[in-house]
Amino acid sequence: MLFCRFPFTAAIAPILFFHPGLRAQIDVVDDLQRTVILARPAERIVSLAPSITECLFALGAGDQVKGVTDFCSYPPEARLKPHVGGMINPSIEAVVGLEPDLIVLSMEGNIRDDFRRLTSFGTPVFVSNPRTLEGIYRSLRALGTLTGKEETTRQLVAGLESREHAIRSAADGKPPVRVLLIVSLQPLMCAGSNTFIDELLRAAGGTNLAARAHGTYPSYSRENVIADDPEVIIVMSDILSQGATLAAMFPEWGSVDAVRKGRVFRLDADILSRPGPRALDALEKLFHILHSSQ
Repeated sequence: MLFCRFPFTAAIAPILFFHPGLRAQIDVVDDLQRTVILARPAERIVSLAPSITECLFALGAGDQVKGVTDFCSYPPEARLKPHVGGMINPSIEAVVGLEPDLIVLSMEGNIRDDFRRLTSFGTPVFVSNPRTLEGIYRSLRALGTLTGKEETTRQLVAGLESREHAIRSAADGKPPVRVLLIVSLQPLMCAGSNTFIDELLRAAGGTNLAARAHGTYPSYSRENVIADDPEVIIVMSDILSQGATLAAMFPEWGSVDAVRKGRVFRLDADILSRPGPRALDALEKLFHILHSSQ
């Protein structure tokens, strides 16, 4: 939301209204319900999460990004930006040394002590924590306002919403598919309820079997998988190497419907775990995986 806090007289009002180089003060509420105020669109941004970096580049603010984490790998040009360390161990000195006028971090990957230290320097800090597709759109809109990319962001979000609606509509006409999405093999863990992945699975037409278990990422036993008998099993790419098979690792799963029918899939961890624009790529891939062999 854009507005000017300062009253002005009728004499100077026309100048402020018509001068193209002047903008009202920027006032945005982040996902911690904090009000972040900028005098003008941010020109020197440090992003402390890969999902945030993807969002900033997607809405056309890549040139305004002056620093990223070691894990900000997409788009490829993001890798060329100065690095400030990891998500949980960024160099505060490196961040401050880039003289940012906006720092954006995530509640998922960044830690509270870093948040406190960064806010103590007086630089505006915006916290993004989308847990749903709608939360992604909300964060994109806020970042679009903070960077002066409102129109580009409006078009981007409209396109993402259109893709989401198309997938949900297509999934509504198909029988739900029993699915498990494995996020860890040692220990064995699946994506449960109240997670971003759970929303994607449901939107794509899946019945997330792990949603019945306790916790957001519940531990699973080998016997749990057999008892659930999923029709589809999806494994994050970063926990299962190319060419490896669950049948070889868990031979007792041979009777499980997904394993018996060859419906075990390895999916890019980045698009599944990063709540940014590529979440719609993940949604589309999940839809095709769930329904391709029905």
